[in-house]
Amino acid sequence: MKNSLLRNGFYNTLAGVIRIGLGVLTIPLLIRIIGIEEYGLWTLAYTVIGIVTLAEAGLSVATTVFVSQDLGKDDFEGLSQTLTVTFGGMFILSSIAFLTLFFAAQPIVNFFPQLEPQQQLIIRQAVQIGSIVVWSRLLQQVLVGVEQAYQRYDVMNVLNTIQSILLSLGMLVVVWLGGRTVDLMQWQAFVSILLLFSHVLVVRSLLRKVNLNIKWDKKKIIDIGSYSLISWLTSLGGMIFSRGDRLVIGSILGVNALGAYSAITDITILINQISALPAQPLLPIISNFKAQKDIDLSILHKQVKTAFQLNIFIALLIGGSLLTLRDTVLNIIFSNSYFQEYTISFFIITIIYSMYSINGVGYYVLLASKAANLCMFIQLISGISSIILIIWGASKFGLIGASFGNSGYLIVWLLTSSGMRQLSISFGTWLRWLKLPFLWFLGVILTSANFTISGSLYLRTIVLFIQSIALVGWLIIEQNIDIKSILRRILIKC
Repeated sequence: MKNSLLRNGFYNTLAGVIRIGLGVLTIPLLIRIIGIEEYGLWTLAYTVIGIVTLAEAGLSVATTVFVSQDLGKDDFEGLSQTLTVTFGGMFILSSIAFLTLFFAAQPIVNFFPQLEPQQQLIIRQAVQIGSIVVWSRLLQQVLVGVEQAYQRYDVMNVLNTIQSILLSLGMLVVVWLGGRTVDLMQWQAFVSILLLFSHVLVVRSLLRKVNLNIKWDKKKIIDIGSYSLISWLTSLGGMIFSRGDRLVIGSILGVNALGAYSAITDITILINQISALPAQPLLPIISNFKAQKDIDLSILHKQVKTAFQLNIFIALLIGGSLLTLRDTVLNIIFSNSYFQEYTISFFIITIIYSMYSINGVGYYVLLASKAANLCMFIQLISGISSIILIIWGASKFGLIGASFGNSGYLIVWLLTSSGMRQLSISFGTWLRWLKLPFLWFLGVILTSANFTISGSLYLRTIVLFIQSIALVGWLIIEQNIDIKSILRRILIKC
């Protein structure tokens, strides 16, 4: 099972690294071509689309959990019931979301009085086109849930990587040819429809040997519905933090500040997106475990330790790299024309995002352990706290104050403590797994804050190399990775 977790985590992480590379390249190029103001408009329109995708009501996670349980029990009648409820429910929800977004575009625009009339028209048109994006992506999420339940992370990540490449390169081509926000949303819609059909073909191949029928079961509807509701509320907390902040800043500080803030967070959010990927395979694994009668917790604890330490390693390595190379990163994003407050905001946000990203394992453990209600509560409290602090900070201290406001989301550390408790892993145990990399990251923060180091790219690169070697060494020791054996296999293949 450990090999399965590492393999699936590797597939997720490899695809994620490609996406982070595309993001780092695409964002600064977009800003250079269309300008910070137009990028702010695009961010505003895309944020609205992202928030409306919450209409999925938690069905994507529920699909993974319940399909995994049906497969673990070889219950193909239950599988038919699960897929009937999830696919039927998502089709209804996605259609409602499509119609609502299309016809409510103008009222949505009215929430942003600072926009000029021409800007309001652009946002309205983009949001209406974005309704197609919402419809296709919602349906796509249930299909991805089936792929995860079958643990086909290889195929899933190939499709996700293709989607990222098409979106990133396509957007650059669109703006290079003179396209702007509305044209970018049209490209998003085209790619979303294309990938929806691709996932349909994959899921069809996975289910081809299963005799499925449309079966509505009242108990299954209630079970999936209640679980999905809790999961949806859990996602709401994360969405309040990751998207609601942009709506707040756009409303309080305007599109220029929103463009700068979005450019920074579009980079730092990748810390969370990439570091959580090794933990994602825990969802079907734990769900499958729970469906079995005899559970060997020692085996499960090893899986959790591996996923947790990979989560820590990736989150802090990316965060530490961004802190050490922050001047270079900001020069790339803003083309050497940025204010001092951008540097301070980037420093603050990177630290906060790195620290909260360590909690990916706790999140998936709670969802898989049917403790989604607790996960929901923690996420909601964290999201609401961060938005309140961002509103206060933006109103009082501008962009830097809004950046500090993100610290409210650090309440999600309760996810890890609660998740570990669900699996009978003591506080002292998981704290030992975390202690050394945490001290390492504290050292990185202090080092990167040094003015002399921040002024020299050569010196910063050397420091980054030394830092990375230290963290890699910790992971090798903790996971008992046999480097000699790995090198030997590589040499034999060569």
